[in-house]
Amino acid sequence: MKRSNWIRLGSVLAVLFAAIGLLYPFWPIQDVLKLGLDLQGGVRLVLEAKNLEQMSESQRKDVVDRIVTILQQRVDQYGLANVEIRPLGQSRIEVKIPGAQDPEKARQLIGRTALLEFRKVIDVATNPDDLVKTDPTQEILPDNDGTHYYLVEGEPMVTGDVLDNAEVRTSTDPRNPGLYIALKFNRAGAERFAEALRRLQVNDRLAIVLDNVVYSAPFISESAKQAAQRGWREVQSSLTITGKFTFDQAKLLAVVLRSGALPTEVGVLEEQTVGPTLGSDSIRRGSMAILISFILVLLYMPLYYRWLGLVADAALVLNMLIVFAALRGFGATLTMPGIAGLILTIGMTVDANVIIFERIKEERRTGKTPRASINAGFAKSLSTLLDANITTLITALILFAMGSGPVEGFAITLALGVAGSLFCALVASRLLLEATGIGEHIPVKVQAQG
Repeated sequence: MKRSNWIRLGSVLAVLFAAIGLLYPFWPIQDVLKLGLDLQGGVRLVLEAKNLEQMSESQRKDVVDRIVTILQQRVDQYGLANVEIRPLGQSRIEVKIPGAQDPEKARQLIGRTALLEFRKVIDVATNPDDLVKTDPTQEILPDNDGTHYYLVEGEPMVTGDVLDNAEVRTSTDPRNPGLYIALKFNRAGAERFAEALRRLQVNDRLAIVLDNVVYSAPFISESAKQAAQRGWREVQSSLTITGKFTFDQAKLLAVVLRSGALPTEVGVLEEQTVGPTLGSDSIRRGSMAILISFILVLLYMPLYYRWLGLVADAALVLNMLIVFAALRGFGATLTMPGIAGLILTIGMTVDANVIIFERIKEERRTGKTPRASINAGFAKSLSTLLDANITTLITALILFAMGSGPVEGFAITLALGVAGSLFCALVASRLLLEATGIGEHIPVKVQAQG
């Protein structure tokens, strides 16, 4: 075997084993590839950033970009997989959460402003009508259970922008079992918090308010006052948020606090829930479409091209492995339009081989040997293949850059399919024709000399 074919063999084996390694254990498909909202089911939200009317275009873009970054931090910390968050126009953000079935939880995580404040409690009651404001800046806020109402000072003593961390912990106190959230301030926040404690009296209450809801209102103890007197280090990690939390509630609250407040209020404009049954049906239909088209092409090529058809089939199988492995390796999301791109890729893969085979047959008709026909066929079809596939690849890249959602999914699989088909046609197919002797069975008669 020639040195060039050894190189081709090495590259084909490397690609093949890499693809198999990436795709293992191969099935079910949802455990191998990220599936989009249309295949897996889930929640889609369209959010709108408010109060942007007076901002310039660059300021609006900056605010929306900051919202996208904060939301991405939230979903990453919460552990949601395959979430897509991106700007949609000048003031809107699209959020897709595949696999999620609870829109309310999604709204709590995504839409919460996360304005954390620490305010002095003036009075508390079970009925808001029992609370009397003595200052127009004072506010009456409910607790998170809706059982108590707090009259608090209008000006917060400390705000959440100085928070460094928030962690869910389990209480070891038998008198107060359950979960709580431990807060840790940065130095500036700890200094401000220590100053706030020095201004409060023993048995005063400090309300911990998130988005105008009081989560807890601990009493100021003598030990807390003494800690504040000793300096900021003593109070840096001394504050907690308690309540009757489930683990999910506590985790959600901690994530929102850690990621920080959104730069402006956001509202939910659209909400769409795709059920798991619809998603499963889409997977079944999409998988069946790929399988049927794949099998039909595999059967047709040997019937028409005989031995050369087997080469095209081998190239097609390899390209499908390459495309699926690339989707897995790049972390791309497979959508229903992406499946359409895969089906198109099946046709493009054999199309590249058909162009090469017809060129080889033309050379064979002139009386050239099989080896010479193969060399000439590949050489003369190269420019045609590059022209056709590079223009398609450019189109796919433009669709990916300019499109969104379904268009992106189609563009990704199309681009991967084009790249894979070129490799399979120019490297794998040539290796099989030259190294296995299949090229000796080209079913073409030599033209008679007149």
